[in-house]
Order: sequence, then C-alpha cells, then structure tokens
Amino acid sequence: MSTLTTEVLINYAKITFNTGGKYNVVNKEFMYDIIDTLKKLDSNKDVRFIVLTGANKNFGAGADIKELKSANENREYASSFFSTMFEMYRTIINLSKPVISIVEGIAYGASMEILLVSDIVIASPYARFAAPGAKIGVFPPVLVTIGKDVIGIDNVIRLAFLGEELSAEEAKQIGLVHFVSDNLEGETQKVMDKLKLMAPSSLMNMRRLIFKKYESELESAFKLLTDQVLTKDATNGILAFLAKTKAPWVSQ
Repeated sequence: MSTLTTEVLINYAKITFNTGGKYNVVNKEFMYDIIDTLKKLDSNKDVRFIVLTGANKNFGAGADIKELKSANENREYASSFFSTMFEMYRTIINLSKPVISIVEGIAYGASMEILLVSDIVIASPYARFAAPGAKIGVFPPVLVTIGKDVIGIDNVIRLAFLGEELSAEEAKQIGLVHFVSDNLEGETQKVMDKLKLMAPSSLMNMRRLIFKKYESELESAFKLLTDQVLTKDATNGILAFLAKTKAPWVSQ
C-alpha cells in the first residue's frame, strides 16, 4: 500500500502524503515512495510544477518515532534510515521543476523541513510549524543547514534550540511561508498562473543555483545525525517521548 497518492493534472502534478492515521509521518516506506514518484514526475514533460500536500488536514508530523527508536537501537538501521532521508531531500533539491507545498494542520520536524527545499509555501491560517528534534535527543539537519539562509540564524535558534511552535502568520513573517490563505486551492492556482509566465529552463537553472550548493553540507549533517541518534541522549529522549515524560538529560 502506497503512502501517498499522485494526480497528474493540467501542467502540474499533486502529491498527497497519506501514511495512515491522523498525522502523516516520515518513515522509510514514505521516503522510498516519494523519491520514486518525484523522479518519475521530473522526467514527465507534461508536468511543469509539483504540488505537495498532506491528507487528513495535516502536512506531516515528522520522522516516525517508532523508526527513530529502531535507529537508536541499531547503527545499520540508523545509517539506512538517515541516508534514505538525505536522499529524499536531495531528490527535491535536484528537481528541475518548481515545488509548491500546501500546509494545513501541523508541519513538524522532518515534514517541516520539506518546506525549506520547496520553492513556494502556502499555508492555512491555522497551520502550525515546529522542529522539536532536540527534545528527543536528535536535531533538524535541514533546518540548521539550509534553514539558516532561508529564515536566518535567529529564527533557526527559535525553532531548533528553543523548540518554539510558530503560527502561520509567524512563519510568514520569518520567510518560512510565502502566502497564508483560507482558500488554499485558489492561492495555489494564482501562484501557478504566475509561474506559467516564466521559462521552464530559467526556473530550472534558478533552482539549481539556489539549492545545489547545500548538498554537501546537508550530507555531512545527516552523517552527524546518524551518530547523534545512537547517543544516550537520544535513547533517553525517545523513551521519554514514548512514555510521555520529561527526558532525564545527563551532563556531557
């Protein structure tokens, strides 16, 4: 069973995340599915833009805690999990077509970081954004690499170090979100109408110039995250999250 649905419409393709349950999580099956789907769509000449959104009125809750626990317990699994996650973001970075992300509900952690490699982000007024990785002993690799240029170091610290949750308007103020609207479909159409006026090759080359420079730094961040998930802090953080208690951090 696929973790997403894909619709190829006039000039664009829409991918809807649907990993089951109320929230959409980033697990290995989802990452394999989206990597494969994006590569196929990138080679489809009838598709000029790619739209990403989430089912059940939620964009995504971030990495699957069950798979993070498995990564914490096994280095081989950790390496596989985070190398696949890196490949997911790298695939988005290397797309030749603009990516529009539409956010309803929550966009947390690894799901929120998809927004940082999207070209346009459109959010419902009720959307919420957070990167709580450090609360469970890991960290948001895309946020601390690409994010510092997109939203600035001060706002990376708010999200990653302080664990703040942002409203849609706050996310717009810092540049994480471009448009906030009650009419997400209408706002998306407006954006696509503007993009249609631009030469596809121009959009492709601008994407490359914006994102390609981050690939090496991002790969290094994921290697460090693989080591981080195997630490005692990650063990304590993940177990505390599952038990709904505060993590008993140990001084380093």
